[in-house]
Amino acid sequence: MKILVLNGTYRPDGTTTALAREFMEGAAAAGAETEMIMLRDMKIGYCTNCLKCYAFQDAGIAPCSLKDDMDEIIPKIADADGILFASPVHNGFVTGLMTVFWERLSWRVAKPAGAFAQFMGIRTRIGGKARALGSIASAGGMPERLRKACDDGTPWLKSNAALLLHGHWVGDVYAGADLERMPESEEDWKRIYFLRRLSARQKRRAHSLGESMSRAILSGALSPVTMEKMIPAPARLIMSFISAFSPPYRLAGRE
Repeated sequence: MKILVLNGTYRPDGTTTALAREFMEGAAAAGAETEMIMLRDMKIGYCTNCLKCYAFQDAGIAPCSLKDDMDEIIPKIADADGILFASPVHNGFVTGLMTVFWERLSWRVAKPAGAFAQFMGIRTRIGGKARALGSIASAGGMPERLRKACDDGTPWLKSNAALLLHGHWVGDVYAGADLERMPESEEDWKRIYFLRRLSARQKRRAHSLGESMSRAILSGALSPVTMEKMIPAPARLIMSFISAFSPPYRLAGRE
């Protein structure tokens, strides 16, 4: 049982990494072999939108015109039984490192599957096994109660990672701002990120997520996301019926 941690932090010894290590300890305690890849240490070039991966229709991982460390990372993703995405919250989203990584990953592990009720279908290229997925997001100044105002990265991962990676979302941790003391002055508010601390509760939650992911893998009950599961059968039937008379995609594309 292999669990891979993809860490998008810029600070190798910061809060996000500490939480990722807690997760790994929890996963290892439940029997998993763990590995963490620090994206900051990998050579990952910007996608050039050449569409080489998108155009590839054969089986297997799609090729890329760029030759860098993505060729090493993607086979590890395909081999993993579980994957954790860890990132600080930057501008309400995952880091640029994680975004660049996903730009390079998406069409290499998934492919367009033609019309699906007049909308584009997507199929994973690495569907040989179901994978357990989860995430850790670490915020500098926003407390957990205000997560919805800050964390757009986790919902984005949940809606994309499971479909593209043939995965089942196990859970996520949002480590919001737990301050060493409440701000008392205007100067404190200006430097609120520096008042942030990593709490014992946040460490326990990360550890527990690692245990949960390992147990989910061992259960054999993972249910990966597919286009068919995302759109319920009654909705697909209605969409197909409407499409037969008035294709919505064509209508939407008209000026």
